[in-house]
Amino acid sequence: MQKPFHIIPASTKKPLFIIGDHASNYIPPEYENLGLSGEDLTRHIAWDIGTELIVRELCAQFGCAGQLAAISRLVIDFNREAERETLIPYESDGTQIAGNQNLTQAQRTERIERFYRPYHDAITAQLELMDDPLVLSIHSFTPQLRGQAPRDVDIGLLVRHDAGTAQAFKSAMDKAYNYDVRINEPYSAYDLNYTVDYHLAPRGLRHLAIELRQDHINSDDKARHVGTQLAAIIKLLI
Repeated sequence: MQKPFHIIPASTKKPLFIIGDHASNYIPPEYENLGLSGEDLTRHIAWDIGTELIVRELCAQFGCAGQLAAISRLVIDFNREAERETLIPYESDGTQIAGNQNLTQAQRTERIERFYRPYHDAITAQLELMDDPLVLSIHSFTPQLRGQAPRDVDIGLLVRHDAGTAQAFKSAMDKAYNYDVRINEPYSAYDLNYTVDYHLAPRGLRHLAIELRQDHINSDDKARHVGTQLAAIIKLLI
């Protein structure tokens, strides 16, 4: 049975843990691609393009632990409350997800118990092993949603509970690199930030929820380049 996550083991005691909630576009075969085909299975609706590469690059540079989703956000979205209607999305960026229409409560519960709870239990277990880590939650966003204007922000920081770490990161990025870094754009931490809200805020842990525009990280070379830049800034914060 496909595990809902991959663990990247730490090789050092660096107080850093990195999470990729939407790192995979894998859909187990029994779900028959949720009725999708072709491009839709590789579009941003299925995963946060480039984030697995970023998380692995950062974990390699720091020797720290990481956790990557191994299931598509279309099967179940690990960064949503279990009670939220869009935990299992029936539509995304204008595309109807046929295999998620009219699910019974039993079908929803099956996905929650099979994928969602083990994923979050694993994050809890990792955090309990660490002493006051800085935690990074890595996401990416499409340069343009269908029918909407292009997004000119390069890096977004979802900020609600730990403004100090976010401001320090933004200030260092602004000085070092030519990226447009904004707070709570293109998404807000007050809307979509469940993993941080559930695991990190109650523990009072320093954290960064980082959104990277996908055209900056949609190849191995680009992701390694951006990962190296991020690492240089993160070193200042640990």
